[in-house]
Amino acid sequence: MNEDRKRRSVKSYKLLTTLAFVLLIGNTESFAETTTLSTVNTSSEQQQAQQIQGKIVDAKGEPVIGASVLEKGTTNGTITDIDGNFTIRCKTGSLLVISYIGYKTQEVRASKNVKITLTEDTELLDEVVVVGYGAQQRKNLTGAVATVDVNKTLDSRPIADVGRGLQGSTPGLSITIPSAEVGTEPNIKIRGQMASIEGNSSPLILLDNVEIPNLSLVNPDDIESISILKDAASSSIYGSKAAFGVVLITSKKGAKQDVVNVNYSSNVSFQTLAKESNVGGISGMEYIMDAAERTGGTAAGAFYYITREGIEKSKQWEELYGGKITSKDPTVYGRDWYIDSNNRKIGIRHYDPYDYIVKDVAISQTHNLSVNGRSGKTSFNIGLGYLSQDGMNKVAKEDNFTRYNASINLSTEFNKYVTLKAGAIYSKRIKSYPYNSTGVYDPWYYCYRWSDIYPMGYDENGNELRSPASEFHQANTAKATKNYTNINMGLHFNILKGWTADVDYTHSNQEYIWLRPGTRFTAANTWTGAAARVDENGNPSYVNYYGNQMQAYDLVVSTYTGAGSGIDLIDRYTQNEMRNTINAYTTYELNLNKVHNFKFMLGMNRVTYDMEYSQARRTTVNELDNPQFNFATGDQYVWGDKDWNAQLGYFGRINYDYAGKYLLEANLRYDGTSIFGKNSRWRWYPSFSGGWRVSEEEFMEPIKNIVYSLKLRSSWGKIGDQTVSNSLYLSTIDTGTTSWIGSDGNYTSYVGTPSSVASDITWQDITTFDIGLDARFLNGELGFSFDWYRRKTENMIVPNQDLTYSYGTSSLKGNYGNLHTDGWEIALDYSHRFNNGLRISANAALSDFKTIIDDYGNVNGLTSYYKGKVYGDIWGFKVDRLYQNTDFVYDSNGNLVTEVVTSGKGKGVTINKLSDSNAPNQGYLQSGSLVFGPGDVKYKDLDGDGEITQGDNTIDNHGDKVVIGNSTPRYQYSFRLGADYKGFDFSIFFQGVGKCDQWGSSSLTLAGFNTGDGAIAKRFSTNYWTEENTNAFYPRATNLSNSTDLFNMRISDRYLLNMAYLRLKNITFGYTLPAMITKKALIQKARVYASFENLLTFDHLDGTPIDPESAVIGTTDSYEYLTNSSTSNYAGGRVGIGTPAFKSMSIGIQLTF
Repeated sequence: MNEDRKRRSVKSYKLLTTLAFVLLIGNTESFAETTTLSTVNTSSEQQQAQQIQGKIVDAKGEPVIGASVLEKGTTNGTITDIDGNFTIRCKTGSLLVISYIGYKTQEVRASKNVKITLTEDTELLDEVVVVGYGAQQRKNLTGAVATVDVNKTLDSRPIADVGRGLQGSTPGLSITIPSAEVGTEPNIKIRGQMASIEGNSSPLILLDNVEIPNLSLVNPDDIESISILKDAASSSIYGSKAAFGVVLITSKKGAKQDVVNVNYSSNVSFQTLAKESNVGGISGMEYIMDAAERTGGTAAGAFYYITREGIEKSKQWEELYGGKITSKDPTVYGRDWYIDSNNRKIGIRHYDPYDYIVKDVAISQTHNLSVNGRSGKTSFNIGLGYLSQDGMNKVAKEDNFTRYNASINLSTEFNKYVTLKAGAIYSKRIKSYPYNSTGVYDPWYYCYRWSDIYPMGYDENGNELRSPASEFHQANTAKATKNYTNINMGLHFNILKGWTADVDYTHSNQEYIWLRPGTRFTAANTWTGAAARVDENGNPSYVNYYGNQMQAYDLVVSTYTGAGSGIDLIDRYTQNEMRNTINAYTTYELNLNKVHNFKFMLGMNRVTYDMEYSQARRTTVNELDNPQFNFATGDQYVWGDKDWNAQLGYFGRINYDYAGKYLLEANLRYDGTSIFGKNSRWRWYPSFSGGWRVSEEEFMEPIKNIVYSLKLRSSWGKIGDQTVSNSLYLSTIDTGTTSWIGSDGNYTSYVGTPSSVASDITWQDITTFDIGLDARFLNGELGFSFDWYRRKTENMIVPNQDLTYSYGTSSLKGNYGNLHTDGWEIALDYSHRFNNGLRISANAALSDFKTIIDDYGNVNGLTSYYKGKVYGDIWGFKVDRLYQNTDFVYDSNGNLVTEVVTSGKGKGVTINKLSDSNAPNQGYLQSGSLVFGPGDVKYKDLDGDGEITQGDNTIDNHGDKVVIGNSTPRYQYSFRLGADYKGFDFSIFFQGVGKCDQWGSSSLTLAGFNTGDGAIAKRFSTNYWTEENTNAFYPRATNLSNSTDLFNMRISDRYLLNMAYLRLKNITFGYTLPAMITKKALIQKARVYASFENLLTFDHLDGTPIDPESAVIGTTDSYEYLTNSSTSNYAGGRVGIGTPAFKSMSIGIQLTF
């Protein structure tokens, strides 16, 4: 258990935190060190059961609320009330076991009016940690298992799901938020970003030992504990699906004493933008024109153009109207735009898309209600949850995410041998958003594509202007609904002392319904020409702005979506996933001579998975406000498919410890899967781990007060991976219809080429070696943990690289590859309570890893998986500096002298002659009319051949390219500080990445990416080379026309994006009302709090509106509504494009009755 809960001392006016609910109903005997005290004199003659009354206080004499009082050896028990008092019926002289999380367990003799003083337990070693199909004391763990402090991590935070709360919670657990769009699900990895090229490298997520699709369906309020199983020794018990680690969640169960508690919590959160749009403005117009003039252009832009004349008028506009005209004012001809002599629309007013699309404040709220208790031999826990989160889009008809949760857990003892367990979970998640795109480019993409002179809002006639804002506004609402149901039932058998057995069956079903009703857009068309304005008599109208009279024009209102094209359709996708899970296992504990402790387990696990989907679409929606299939009249399309697989595993585990000093564990799993052919389906997978509790040795006694606990441990294990397609071993043929019509009047069919398969394809083997150290110092107040590991993926499934181009079909995939990941993890924690009641705490985590390709076949391209490649490596050029005028030769008229390259890869290219005849030329890197000159990038000649080239772009001949960075998030860290005093509590949590590089691929991240479209970030337009600014960081303005590796912006170290960041993830202030006040309202605990999320981010992006964490969205099935496709990258994978990030502030209340 977390230290916050283990050290809590509750006064009548002191802090009761959110897990007081658990403390009030739980028997926590197994969580604390047991010491035996005999504080009461008893008479042996008093043997009849009677009412025993007593009071439990802490060292300060304050009542301890919710302490467990249990008659030893029985189920007869109770808990203390709000004044610390208890009453229990038992025989005088019976042993009472008194336990409370954070205090040492005591045994006392029952007598009338007994008073018991509890002392704090600062030791965490006896904490029980949930592991595969069981639990172990932390001190006996030999595998790499981390526990998440649920109280600190999830409590009082305005987060939508568990995944976001887990970010930064434990070293080695990597969680990235791919988008600020509400409803998106986090990407979760354990120990590395990639462990299999063909597989998914994602951990197994288990709720009460049953696989669930993702974390977003779980209500954080229903969680009792979370364990992260990181190495093969700890996760292999779950078989092949656990090859990349396990996130093991345990839900709250019923009470252990006859009591009923009701817990309610609620918070309201207010979200606002984390960063402003920060686009170029007038400086952006200057950059765009400089780029255009470089290649002889006189205007630049798309639909609305930029000219030198327009720039001057824009400056006038700023002087006359800047700060006076807002987004609420219409766009007016003559003032904000005009038609020039070449019949081009010239924009002069600047529009911030955030003003038109993004809310000032978005509101979200959560409500949770739980009832927990026990009646006789039946215990129960019922939970209800509701989350409503508004998106930041203010013009959409709907933009929100809603989740409903319901859960129930029941347990009833038939007798001392048999206990029935049953439960159910229901989760409904609804993502509502504007459906305005059929591809990967949505209006957010266009916000960052066009120049800020592109108008938004309305024209002076009240017509909505065609823009990203109008398409968000007019779009109908798409809804992606996921309904998850989980029903489980099981039996627990107490066969003999120390021998138990469990059998559980779970059926889960997830229904996915994705409805996309389209429309046709109508607006004043900003993409086309304008029409001359006339008065009522048909005569031309004129306006006068900036001292000039000009003929007036208006944009033409039109329906610009063609019938049956674009989003003029209605689409419905349905998918159903079913899992059936059977777990059966038996555990036996054996103690020999009080020093040899054994624990044996045998079991089986069977999981079947069935998925089926269908999709229907019809174009030409005629009822635009209420699209229906029967109202549409266009083409109809239907798709569908199904998938299934099954896994069966038999497993065993032996735990042994000698005198609590020497620890051993062995696991063996025999796994079978339907993914592979019948001759390759079964495989044995072993794992072993051991530990030495050095601090228990006699030679450590002299320093026991300093080195409180010290354990060395190591593990090795192998697990098979089957996260690949179930058709790799079976040759298939694609079929379909063409667009040709046959003689029968129907579309003709086609049959493709049979796929090539490796008949012996089998499991990928994941082998992990781990060494670790766990230590506690200063009487257990300071903790330290370190792990180093190597995870190897052997027999990795990759394409065969030795086939010729004449093979005739795609390359077969087989077990031809290998890779490994090396990493380390450090965790620190500290907690101390002063005599005055003030408690302070601190936690920190730091981890790093590196993945290296060991074998991928005969490949050597720099962008391929060549042998020895570090995953994520970025190859590029080194930049020397920017060329200056003095680097070139000029004629008598001051013009640059040119010459033709006569040798090397750039032979025949015309370049500007360099003043230094020995300087390397860059002719090979030139493109079209772009010739390197003053202000352009001067690259380094690293191979010394006199010219800048990339060689053959291979590992054997890479010219002047070297590894300049790596896109993998390295040195992930977090730290948390906390304090509580007299009912007040405070915590602050930081999380970040120490090193991560990214090459730009958008107008926000790459200078000159596409000045023809017009967008430019202010970071580029205010710091680029001109004759007046020769010390600028960015080179002379250039239009790269959507290229990401061209001319001045060849991939290079100088302009590599530094995505390292430090984020103030959360600050929470709380206050627990004094019990003497709340008990008058029959409330056991009442706490109010304020919490701030993502309040500050420190990065290296110069104010650009990019979240360094979610700069690139890698689309998976979880984010298909962003792309309208499960196979394409959102916004073409362009860095920084997407929903703006937000920060939030929330206020909340927690009540326990």
